[in-house]
Amino acid sequence: MSTVDQWLTDVATAALVGSARREPPPAPDVLALDASDASAEHRLLASAAVADALTRAGAPLPPASDVVLAAPAEVRPPTTDRATQLLSLLLTQSPVSRQARDELVVEWLRLAEAAGQRVPWYLLPVLLGFAAGRRRVATALGDQLGERGCWLVNLNEAWSDLLNDPDESRVAVEVDWLEAWPTMSSAEAVTAFALGRRADPAAARELLEAQWSTVSAKVRADAVRALGPGLSAADEPLLERALDDRAKSVREAAAAMLDRLPGSARAARMAERLRRLVRVRGTLVRHLEVEVPDAPDEAAVRDGLTAPAKGVHPPPTVWLSQVVRGAPLSTWTDITGRGPTATLKMVRDADVLAWLTEAVLDRRDTEWAVACVDHGIPDHRLLWLLPEDRRARLLTDWVSQRTGGRDLRQLLTEAPRPWPDDLGRAVLERIQGEKADRSLGYAAAPLLPVALGAALAPEINAALSRLPEDAAHLRRALTETLQLHAFRTSLTEAFR
Repeated sequence: MSTVDQWLTDVATAALVGSARREPPPAPDVLALDASDASAEHRLLASAAVADALTRAGAPLPPASDVVLAAPAEVRPPTTDRATQLLSLLLTQSPVSRQARDELVVEWLRLAEAAGQRVPWYLLPVLLGFAAGRRRVATALGDQLGERGCWLVNLNEAWSDLLNDPDESRVAVEVDWLEAWPTMSSAEAVTAFALGRRADPAAARELLEAQWSTVSAKVRADAVRALGPGLSAADEPLLERALDDRAKSVREAAAAMLDRLPGSARAARMAERLRRLVRVRGTLVRHLEVEVPDAPDEAAVRDGLTAPAKGVHPPPTVWLSQVVRGAPLSTWTDITGRGPTATLKMVRDADVLAWLTEAVLDRRDTEWAVACVDHGIPDHRLLWLLPEDRRARLLTDWVSQRTGGRDLRQLLTEAPRPWPDDLGRAVLERIQGEKADRSLGYAAAPLLPVALGAALAPEINAALSRLPEDAAHLRRALTETLQLHAFRTSLTEAFR
Protein backbone atom coordinates (compact mmCIF):
# COMPACT_ATOMS: atom_id res chain seq x y z
CA MET A 1 0.00 0.00 0.00
CA SER A 2 1.41 3.43 -0.94
CA THR A 3 2.02 6.20 1.60
CA VAL A 4 -0.99 8.15 0.30
CA ASP A 5 -3.26 5.08 0.42
CA GLN A 6 -2.23 4.38 4.02
CA TRP A 7 -2.87 8.02 4.91
CA LEU A 8 -6.36 7.86 3.42
CA THR A 9 -7.10 4.80 5.53
CA ASP A 10 -5.78 6.47 8.69
CA VAL A 11 -7.86 9.62 8.03
CA ALA A 12 -11.01 7.48 7.66
CA THR A 13 -10.22 5.72 10.95
CA ALA A 14 -9.64 9.01 12.80
CA ALA A 15 -12.91 10.39 11.42
CA LEU A 16 -14.73 7.28 12.55
CA VAL A 17 -13.53 7.29 16.19
CA GLY A 18 -13.16 11.09 16.52
CA SER A 19 -10.17 13.39 16.93
CA ALA A 20 -10.52 13.28 20.71
CA ARG A 21 -9.71 9.58 20.73
CA ARG A 22 -7.23 9.41 17.85
CA GLU A 23 -4.80 12.06 16.63
CA PRO A 24 -5.30 12.87 12.93
CA PRO A 25 -2.39 11.40 10.92
CA PRO A 26 0.17 13.81 9.45
CA ALA A 27 -0.21 14.26 5.71
CA PRO A 28 2.46 12.80 3.40
CA ASP A 29 4.94 15.33 2.08
CA VAL A 30 3.78 14.75 -1.49
CA LEU A 31 0.40 16.34 -0.65
CA ALA A 32 2.00 19.56 0.70
CA LEU A 33 -0.74 19.89 3.34
CA ASP A 34 0.61 22.00 6.25
CA ALA A 35 -1.88 22.34 9.10
CA SER A 36 0.47 21.63 12.01
CA ASP A 37 -0.50 24.80 13.90
CA ALA A 38 -4.23 24.05 13.81
CA SER A 39 -6.26 22.15 16.40
CA ALA A 40 -6.84 18.42 16.07
CA GLU A 41 -10.40 19.04 14.89
CA HIS A 42 -9.27 21.48 12.17
CA ARG A 43 -6.47 19.14 11.05
CA LEU A 44 -8.98 16.30 10.73
CA LEU A 45 -11.41 18.43 8.72
CA ALA A 46 -8.61 19.65 6.42
CA SER A 47 -7.42 16.07 5.94
CA ALA A 48 -10.95 14.89 5.20
CA ALA A 49 -11.39 17.62 2.58
CA VAL A 50 -8.17 16.59 0.80
CA ALA A 51 -9.08 12.89 1.08
CA ASP A 52 -12.48 13.59 -0.46
CA ALA A 53 -10.86 15.42 -3.39
CA LEU A 54 -8.45 12.53 -3.94
CA THR A 55 -11.12 9.83 -3.92
CA ARG A 56 -13.36 11.80 -6.31
CA ALA A 57 -10.62 12.34 -8.89
CA GLY A 58 -10.81 10.69 -12.31
CA ALA A 59 -7.81 8.44 -11.63
CA PRO A 60 -5.92 7.32 -8.51
CA LEU A 61 -2.75 9.19 -7.70
CA PRO A 62 0.34 7.42 -9.00
CA PRO A 63 3.28 6.76 -6.69
CA ALA A 64 5.42 9.85 -6.25
CA SER A 65 8.29 8.16 -8.07
CA ASP A 66 6.29 7.54 -11.27
CA VAL A 67 6.59 9.99 -14.13
CA VAL A 68 3.29 10.78 -15.89
CA LEU A 69 3.71 12.19 -19.37
CA ALA A 70 1.44 15.04 -20.38
CA ALA A 71 -1.50 14.32 -22.67
CA PRO A 72 -0.86 14.98 -26.38
CA ALA A 73 -2.40 18.01 -28.01
CA GLU A 74 -6.01 17.58 -29.14
CA VAL A 75 -6.78 17.06 -32.81
CA ARG A 76 -10.57 17.34 -32.77
CA PRO A 77 -12.60 20.34 -31.57
CA PRO A 78 -14.93 19.86 -28.58
CA THR A 79 -18.66 19.47 -29.07
CA THR A 80 -20.91 22.52 -28.99
CA ASP A 81 -22.25 23.85 -25.70
CA ARG A 82 -25.72 22.46 -26.46
CA ALA A 83 -24.43 18.96 -27.29
CA THR A 84 -22.23 19.02 -24.18
CA GLN A 85 -25.18 20.00 -22.00
CA LEU A 86 -27.22 17.09 -23.33
CA LEU A 87 -24.45 14.58 -22.59
CA SER A 88 -24.01 16.01 -19.10
CA LEU A 89 -27.74 15.71 -18.50
CA LEU A 90 -27.75 12.07 -19.62
CA LEU A 91 -24.79 11.15 -17.43
CA THR A 92 -25.79 12.99 -14.28
CA GLN A 93 -29.54 13.68 -14.26
CA SER A 94 -31.04 11.44 -16.93
CA PRO A 95 -34.70 12.19 -17.69
CA VAL A 96 -35.21 8.66 -19.06
CA SER A 97 -34.80 5.06 -17.86
CA ARG A 98 -31.45 3.28 -17.65
CA GLN A 99 -32.00 1.34 -20.89
CA ALA A 100 -33.11 4.43 -22.79
CA ARG A 101 -30.22 6.43 -21.33
CA ASP A 102 -27.69 3.89 -22.59
CA GLU A 103 -29.25 4.08 -26.05
CA LEU A 104 -29.06 7.87 -26.05
CA VAL A 105 -25.44 7.99 -24.84
CA VAL A 106 -24.48 5.61 -27.66
CA GLU A 107 -26.40 7.80 -30.11
CA TRP A 108 -24.64 10.92 -28.77
CA LEU A 109 -21.25 9.26 -29.27
CA ARG A 110 -22.10 8.26 -32.84
CA LEU A 111 -23.26 11.77 -33.68
CA ALA A 112 -20.04 13.19 -32.21
CA GLU A 113 -18.01 10.73 -34.27
CA ALA A 114 -19.87 11.67 -37.44
CA ALA A 115 -19.30 15.37 -36.68
CA GLY A 116 -15.59 14.86 -36.06
CA GLN A 117 -15.88 16.26 -32.53
CA ARG A 118 -14.72 15.12 -29.08
CA VAL A 119 -16.03 14.96 -25.54
CA PRO A 120 -15.08 18.07 -23.52
CA TRP A 121 -12.34 17.41 -20.99
CA TYR A 122 -14.36 17.91 -17.82
CA LEU A 123 -16.88 15.22 -18.80
CA LEU A 124 -14.29 12.55 -19.59
CA PRO A 125 -14.04 11.00 -16.08
CA VAL A 126 -17.83 10.83 -15.76
CA LEU A 127 -18.25 9.27 -19.20
CA LEU A 128 -15.45 6.73 -18.71
CA GLY A 129 -16.85 5.69 -15.34
CA PHE A 130 -20.30 5.34 -16.93
CA ALA A 131 -18.97 3.23 -19.83
CA ALA A 132 -16.94 0.92 -17.59
CA GLY A 133 -20.04 -1.05 -16.62
CA ARG A 134 -21.77 -0.94 -19.98
CA ARG A 135 -20.24 -2.91 -22.83
CA ARG A 136 -22.52 -1.38 -25.49
CA VAL A 137 -21.48 2.14 -24.51
CA ALA A 138 -17.82 1.13 -24.28
CA THR A 139 -18.00 -0.32 -27.81
CA ALA A 140 -19.15 3.07 -29.11
CA LEU A 141 -16.15 4.87 -27.61
CA GLY A 142 -13.38 5.87 -29.98
CA ASP A 143 -11.95 9.05 -31.40
CA GLN A 144 -14.67 11.07 -29.64
CA LEU A 145 -12.63 10.71 -26.44
CA GLY A 146 -9.90 12.82 -27.97
CA GLU A 147 -6.21 12.62 -27.07
CA ARG A 148 -6.80 13.38 -23.40
CA GLY A 149 -9.50 10.73 -23.12
CA CYS A 150 -7.15 8.03 -24.39
CA TRP A 151 -4.48 9.38 -22.04
CA LEU A 152 -6.87 9.05 -19.08
CA VAL A 153 -7.83 5.50 -20.04
CA ASN A 154 -4.19 4.44 -19.81
CA LEU A 155 -3.87 5.96 -16.32
CA ASN A 156 -6.71 4.02 -14.71
CA GLU A 157 -6.75 0.22 -14.59
CA ALA A 158 -10.54 0.25 -14.22
CA TRP A 159 -10.78 1.75 -17.71
CA SER A 160 -7.99 -0.23 -19.35
CA ASP A 161 -10.28 -2.47 -21.44
CA LEU A 162 -12.68 0.22 -22.65
CA LEU A 163 -10.97 0.76 -25.99
CA ASN A 164 -10.31 -2.94 -26.67
CA ASP A 165 -12.53 -5.37 -28.55
CA PRO A 166 -13.55 -7.95 -25.91
CA ASP A 167 -13.19 -10.93 -28.24
CA GLU A 168 -9.82 -9.77 -29.56
CA SER A 169 -8.47 -9.22 -26.05
CA ARG A 170 -9.56 -12.65 -24.92
CA VAL A 171 -7.83 -14.28 -27.86
CA ALA A 172 -4.73 -12.17 -27.36
CA VAL A 173 -4.38 -13.38 -23.76
CA GLU A 174 -3.28 -16.73 -25.12
CA VAL A 175 -1.02 -15.69 -27.95
CA ASP A 176 0.90 -18.96 -27.52
CA TRP A 177 -2.18 -21.13 -27.09
CA LEU A 178 -1.20 -23.38 -29.99
CA GLU A 179 1.91 -24.47 -28.09
CA ALA A 180 0.31 -24.55 -24.66
CA TRP A 181 -2.88 -26.35 -25.72
CA PRO A 182 -1.74 -29.98 -25.12
CA THR A 183 -0.79 -29.14 -21.51
CA MET A 184 -4.00 -27.26 -20.60
CA SER A 185 -6.76 -28.67 -18.43
CA SER A 186 -9.86 -29.85 -20.29
CA ALA A 187 -11.84 -26.69 -19.47
CA GLU A 188 -8.97 -24.40 -20.50
CA ALA A 189 -8.32 -26.38 -23.68
CA VAL A 190 -11.96 -26.20 -24.81
CA THR A 191 -12.16 -22.43 -24.19
CA ALA A 192 -8.82 -21.76 -25.90
CA PHE A 193 -9.79 -23.87 -28.92
CA ALA A 194 -13.15 -22.11 -29.33
CA LEU A 195 -11.49 -18.69 -29.26
CA GLY A 196 -8.63 -19.82 -31.50
CA ARG A 197 -11.07 -21.26 -34.03
CA ARG A 198 -12.72 -17.85 -34.39
CA ALA A 199 -9.36 -16.14 -34.82
CA ASP A 200 -7.77 -18.66 -37.23
CA PRO A 201 -9.97 -21.59 -38.34
CA ALA A 202 -7.22 -23.36 -40.30
CA ALA A 203 -4.66 -23.20 -37.46
CA ALA A 204 -7.19 -24.56 -34.96
CA ARG A 205 -8.14 -27.43 -37.27
CA GLU A 206 -4.50 -28.35 -37.92
CA LEU A 207 -3.78 -28.35 -34.19
CA LEU A 208 -6.72 -30.67 -33.50
CA GLU A 209 -5.59 -33.03 -36.26
CA ALA A 210 -2.06 -33.13 -34.85
CA GLN A 211 -3.16 -33.65 -31.23
CA TRP A 212 -6.15 -35.90 -31.94
CA SER A 213 -4.74 -39.02 -30.26
CA THR A 214 -3.25 -37.18 -27.26
CA VAL A 215 -6.29 -35.29 -25.92
CA SER A 216 -9.25 -36.75 -24.05
CA ALA A 217 -12.53 -37.76 -25.67
CA LYS A 218 -14.27 -34.85 -23.96
CA VAL A 219 -11.82 -32.35 -25.45
CA ARG A 220 -12.12 -34.00 -28.88
CA ALA A 221 -15.94 -33.84 -28.76
CA ASP A 222 -16.05 -30.24 -27.53
CA ALA A 223 -13.43 -29.18 -30.08
CA VAL A 224 -15.43 -30.76 -32.91
CA ARG A 225 -18.53 -28.87 -31.73
CA ALA A 226 -16.45 -25.66 -31.73
CA LEU A 227 -15.66 -26.08 -35.45
CA GLY A 228 -18.92 -24.28 -36.29
CA PRO A 229 -17.36 -20.81 -36.88
CA GLY A 230 -15.68 -20.97 -40.27
CA LEU A 231 -16.95 -24.50 -40.99
CA SER A 232 -16.05 -25.45 -44.56
CA ALA A 233 -15.17 -28.33 -46.86
CA ALA A 234 -11.60 -28.12 -45.55
CA ASP A 235 -12.88 -29.55 -42.24
CA GLU A 236 -14.44 -32.61 -43.87
CA PRO A 237 -11.40 -34.97 -43.64
CA LEU A 238 -11.12 -34.32 -39.90
CA LEU A 239 -14.86 -34.87 -39.42
CA GLU A 240 -14.72 -38.12 -41.42
CA ARG A 241 -11.92 -39.24 -39.09
CA ALA A 242 -14.09 -38.33 -36.11
CA LEU A 243 -16.89 -40.60 -37.41
CA ASP A 244 -14.56 -43.54 -36.61
CA ASP A 245 -13.70 -42.36 -33.10
CA ARG A 246 -14.08 -44.75 -30.19
CA ALA A 247 -16.14 -42.24 -28.19
CA LYS A 248 -19.83 -41.96 -29.02
CA SER A 249 -19.86 -38.26 -28.04
CA VAL A 250 -17.16 -37.53 -30.65
CA ARG A 251 -19.00 -39.45 -33.37
CA GLU A 252 -22.27 -37.64 -32.62
CA ALA A 253 -20.54 -34.25 -32.66
CA ALA A 254 -18.96 -35.06 -36.03
CA ALA A 255 -22.29 -36.15 -37.51
CA ALA A 256 -23.92 -32.91 -36.33
CA MET A 257 -21.17 -30.85 -37.99
CA LEU A 258 -21.41 -32.84 -41.23
CA ASP A 259 -25.17 -32.19 -41.26
CA ARG A 260 -24.16 -28.57 -41.93
CA LEU A 261 -22.00 -29.48 -44.94
CA PRO A 262 -24.48 -30.37 -47.72
CA GLY A 263 -21.64 -30.83 -50.20
CA SER A 264 -19.80 -33.48 -48.17
CA ALA A 265 -19.38 -37.15 -49.07
CA ARG A 266 -21.49 -38.10 -46.05
CA ALA A 267 -24.29 -35.83 -47.29
CA ALA A 268 -24.17 -37.66 -50.63
CA ARG A 269 -24.43 -41.00 -48.82
CA MET A 270 -27.40 -39.77 -46.80
CA ALA A 271 -29.02 -38.42 -49.98
CA GLU A 272 -28.78 -41.86 -51.56
CA ARG A 273 -30.47 -43.41 -48.51
CA LEU A 274 -33.26 -40.83 -48.70
CA ARG A 275 -33.89 -41.43 -52.41
CA ARG A 276 -34.57 -45.10 -51.66
CA LEU A 277 -37.31 -44.09 -49.19
CA VAL A 278 -39.21 -41.33 -51.04
CA ARG A 279 -41.64 -41.85 -53.89
CA VAL A 280 -43.84 -39.42 -55.84
CA ARG A 281 -47.43 -40.69 -55.85
CA GLY A 282 -50.75 -39.53 -57.26
CA THR A 283 -52.00 -38.63 -60.69
CA LEU A 284 -54.12 -35.52 -60.31
CA VAL A 285 -52.68 -34.42 -56.95
CA ARG A 286 -49.05 -35.34 -56.65
CA HIS A 287 -47.72 -36.06 -53.16
CA LEU A 288 -44.72 -37.68 -51.50
CA GLU A 289 -44.84 -41.07 -49.86
CA VAL A 290 -41.98 -41.56 -47.40
CA GLU A 291 -41.15 -45.05 -46.12
CA VAL A 292 -39.29 -45.87 -42.92
CA PRO A 293 -35.85 -47.50 -43.39
CA ASP A 294 -34.71 -50.93 -42.29
CA ALA A 295 -32.25 -51.28 -39.45
CA PRO A 296 -29.01 -49.52 -40.41
CA ASP A 297 -25.96 -51.47 -41.53
CA GLU A 298 -22.43 -50.72 -40.32
CA ALA A 299 -21.90 -47.99 -42.93
CA ALA A 300 -25.11 -46.24 -41.92
CA VAL A 301 -24.23 -46.49 -38.22
CA ARG A 302 -20.85 -44.93 -39.01
CA ASP A 303 -22.67 -42.05 -40.72
CA GLY A 304 -24.63 -41.32 -37.54
CA LEU A 305 -27.72 -43.52 -37.59
CA THR A 306 -28.47 -45.00 -34.18
CA ALA A 307 -27.13 -48.53 -33.84
CA PRO A 308 -29.70 -51.13 -32.74
CA ALA A 309 -28.82 -52.64 -29.35
CA LYS A 310 -29.18 -56.31 -28.49
CA GLY A 311 -32.85 -57.06 -28.20
CA VAL A 312 -33.77 -53.37 -28.38
CA HIS A 313 -34.49 -51.55 -31.62
CA PRO A 314 -35.35 -47.86 -31.72
CA PRO A 315 -38.49 -47.03 -33.75
CA PRO A 316 -37.71 -46.87 -37.49
CA THR A 317 -38.86 -43.24 -37.43
CA VAL A 318 -35.69 -42.41 -35.45
CA TRP A 319 -33.59 -43.63 -38.36
CA LEU A 320 -35.82 -41.80 -40.84
CA SER A 321 -35.40 -38.52 -38.95
CA GLN A 322 -31.61 -38.93 -39.01
CA VAL A 323 -31.64 -39.57 -42.76
CA VAL A 324 -33.89 -36.55 -43.42
CA ARG A 325 -31.70 -34.24 -41.35
CA GLY A 326 -28.48 -35.57 -42.87
CA ALA A 327 -29.43 -35.42 -46.57
CA PRO A 328 -29.01 -32.17 -48.54
CA LEU A 329 -32.22 -30.21 -48.99
CA SER A 330 -31.65 -30.33 -52.72
CA THR A 331 -32.36 -34.07 -52.58
CA TRP A 332 -36.04 -33.30 -52.11
CA THR A 333 -36.27 -30.94 -55.07
CA ASP A 334 -34.31 -33.43 -57.20
CA ILE A 335 -36.91 -36.09 -56.38
CA THR A 336 -39.94 -33.88 -57.08
CA GLY A 337 -38.53 -31.79 -59.91
CA ARG A 338 -40.10 -28.76 -58.22
CA GLY A 339 -38.93 -25.84 -56.09
CA PRO A 340 -38.92 -25.80 -52.27
CA THR A 341 -42.38 -24.24 -51.87
CA ALA A 342 -44.08 -26.75 -54.22
CA THR A 343 -42.10 -29.62 -52.70
CA LEU A 344 -43.27 -28.81 -49.17
CA LYS A 345 -46.89 -28.88 -50.38
CA MET A 346 -46.31 -32.48 -51.46
CA VAL A 347 -45.19 -33.58 -47.97
CA ARG A 348 -48.17 -34.97 -46.06
CA ASP A 349 -46.39 -36.54 -43.09
CA ALA A 350 -46.23 -34.04 -40.20
CA ASP A 351 -43.16 -35.73 -38.69
CA VAL A 352 -41.26 -35.55 -41.97
CA LEU A 353 -42.21 -31.88 -42.26
CA ALA A 354 -40.86 -31.23 -38.74
CA TRP A 355 -37.56 -32.99 -39.53
CA LEU A 356 -37.27 -31.06 -42.77
CA THR A 357 -37.74 -27.83 -40.82
CA GLU A 358 -34.89 -28.80 -38.48
CA ALA A 359 -32.69 -29.45 -41.51
CA VAL A 360 -33.53 -25.97 -42.85
CA LEU A 361 -32.57 -24.45 -39.50
CA ASP A 362 -29.35 -26.47 -39.29
CA ARG A 363 -28.25 -25.23 -42.72
CA ARG A 364 -29.62 -21.70 -42.27
CA ASP A 365 -31.05 -21.92 -45.79
CA THR A 366 -32.91 -18.69 -46.63
CA GLU A 367 -34.78 -20.03 -49.68
CA TRP A 368 -36.15 -23.02 -47.78
CA ALA A 369 -36.94 -20.85 -44.75
CA VAL A 370 -39.12 -18.62 -46.93
CA ALA A 371 -40.81 -21.71 -48.33
CA CYS A 372 -41.47 -23.08 -44.82
CA VAL A 373 -43.03 -19.80 -43.72
CA ASP A 374 -45.16 -19.63 -46.88
CA HIS A 375 -46.28 -23.19 -46.12
CA GLY A 376 -47.50 -22.03 -42.71
CA ILE A 377 -44.96 -23.82 -40.52
CA PRO A 378 -45.26 -21.94 -37.16
CA ASP A 379 -41.64 -22.20 -36.00
CA HIS A 380 -40.48 -18.73 -34.89
CA ARG A 381 -36.81 -19.72 -35.41
CA LEU A 382 -37.44 -19.51 -39.16
CA LEU A 383 -38.08 -15.81 -38.74
CA TRP A 384 -34.41 -14.96 -38.31
CA LEU A 385 -33.45 -16.68 -41.57
CA LEU A 386 -35.72 -14.47 -43.65
CA PRO A 387 -34.71 -11.28 -45.47
CA GLU A 388 -35.14 -8.28 -43.18
CA ASP A 389 -38.17 -6.77 -44.93
CA ARG A 390 -39.94 -10.12 -45.09
CA ARG A 391 -39.17 -10.79 -41.43
CA ALA A 392 -40.65 -7.45 -40.38
CA ARG A 393 -43.84 -8.04 -42.38
CA LEU A 394 -44.29 -11.52 -40.94
CA LEU A 395 -43.72 -10.41 -37.36
CA THR A 396 -46.24 -7.60 -37.90
CA ASP A 397 -48.78 -10.14 -39.15
CA TRP A 398 -48.20 -12.39 -36.14
CA VAL A 399 -48.75 -9.51 -33.72
CA SER A 400 -51.88 -8.39 -35.57
CA GLN A 401 -53.47 -11.82 -35.83
CA ARG A 402 -53.89 -12.31 -32.05
CA THR A 403 -53.16 -16.02 -32.43
CA GLY A 404 -51.48 -18.10 -29.74
CA GLY A 405 -48.60 -20.54 -29.94
CA ARG A 406 -45.82 -17.98 -30.40
CA ASP A 407 -43.56 -16.34 -27.87
CA LEU A 408 -44.15 -12.74 -28.98
CA ARG A 409 -42.15 -11.43 -26.05
CA GLN A 410 -39.01 -13.19 -27.25
CA LEU A 411 -39.68 -12.26 -30.86
CA LEU A 412 -40.16 -8.57 -30.08
CA THR A 413 -37.09 -8.53 -27.81
CA GLU A 414 -34.91 -10.05 -30.52
CA ALA A 415 -36.26 -7.85 -33.32
CA PRO A 416 -33.86 -5.05 -34.36
CA ARG A 417 -34.75 -1.67 -32.86
CA PRO A 418 -36.30 0.68 -33.65
CA TRP A 419 -39.07 -1.50 -35.00
CA PRO A 420 -40.53 -0.82 -38.46
CA ASP A 421 -43.44 1.59 -38.10
CA ASP A 422 -46.01 -1.02 -39.17
CA LEU A 423 -44.85 -3.35 -36.39
CA GLY A 424 -44.98 -0.50 -33.89
CA ARG A 425 -48.54 0.32 -34.95
CA ALA A 426 -49.56 -3.33 -34.60
CA VAL A 427 -48.20 -3.46 -31.04
CA LEU A 428 -49.93 -0.19 -30.11
CA GLU A 429 -53.24 -1.54 -31.45
CA ARG A 430 -52.89 -4.68 -29.31
CA ILE A 431 -52.21 -2.89 -26.00
CA GLN A 432 -55.03 -0.32 -26.02
CA GLY A 433 -58.81 -0.29 -25.94
CA GLU A 434 -61.31 -2.66 -24.35
CA LYS A 435 -59.69 -5.74 -25.90
CA ALA A 436 -56.17 -4.80 -24.84
CA ASP A 437 -53.80 -7.77 -24.61
CA ARG A 438 -52.41 -7.34 -21.09
CA SER A 439 -49.84 -10.10 -21.49
CA LEU A 440 -48.39 -8.45 -24.57
CA GLY A 441 -48.51 -5.09 -22.79
CA TYR A 442 -46.32 -6.32 -19.95
CA ALA A 443 -43.92 -7.93 -22.43
CA ALA A 444 -43.65 -4.88 -24.67
CA ALA A 445 -43.55 -2.09 -22.05
CA PRO A 446 -39.78 -2.20 -21.36
CA LEU A 447 -39.08 -2.15 -25.12
CA LEU A 448 -41.37 0.65 -26.25
CA PRO A 449 -39.14 3.68 -25.53
CA VAL A 450 -36.33 2.37 -27.73
CA ALA A 451 -38.47 0.41 -30.20
CA LEU A 452 -41.16 2.86 -31.36
CA GLY A 453 -40.08 5.25 -34.09
CA ALA A 454 -40.54 9.02 -33.93
CA ALA A 455 -43.06 8.93 -36.80
CA LEU A 456 -45.52 7.15 -34.49
CA ALA A 457 -45.87 10.12 -32.10
CA PRO A 458 -49.53 10.79 -33.09
CA GLU A 459 -50.46 7.13 -32.57
CA ILE A 460 -48.60 7.09 -29.22
CA ASN A 461 -50.51 10.15 -28.01
CA ALA A 462 -53.79 8.55 -29.09
CA ALA A 463 -52.91 5.29 -27.36
CA LEU A 464 -52.18 7.10 -24.09
CA SER A 465 -55.81 8.13 -23.83
CA ARG A 466 -57.08 4.61 -24.57
CA LEU A 467 -54.96 2.47 -22.26
CA PRO A 468 -56.70 0.26 -19.66
CA GLU A 469 -57.03 1.89 -16.23
CA ASP A 470 -54.65 -0.62 -14.63
CA ALA A 471 -51.91 -0.09 -17.26
CA ALA A 472 -49.74 2.39 -15.38
CA HIS A 473 -46.62 0.57 -16.65
CA LEU A 474 -47.68 1.22 -20.25
CA ARG A 475 -48.54 4.84 -19.50
CA ARG A 476 -45.04 5.38 -18.10
CA ALA A 477 -43.45 3.58 -21.06
CA LEU A 478 -45.33 5.58 -23.70
CA THR A 479 -44.71 8.88 -21.89
CA GLU A 480 -41.01 8.06 -21.75
CA THR A 481 -41.14 7.18 -25.45
CA LEU A 482 -42.34 10.68 -26.29
CA GLN A 483 -39.65 12.18 -24.03
CA LEU A 484 -37.05 10.04 -25.76
CA HIS A 485 -38.19 11.20 -29.19
CA ALA A 486 -37.97 14.83 -28.06
CA PHE A 487 -34.48 14.21 -26.66
CA ARG A 488 -33.37 12.55 -29.90
CA THR A 489 -34.58 15.55 -31.85
CA SER A 490 -32.56 17.80 -29.56
CA LEU A 491 -29.48 15.62 -30.07
CA THR A 492 -29.78 15.77 -33.84
CA GLU A 493 -30.22 19.55 -33.79
CA ALA A 494 -27.26 19.99 -31.41
CA PHE A 495 -24.89 18.35 -33.89
CA ARG A 496 -26.04 20.24 -36.98
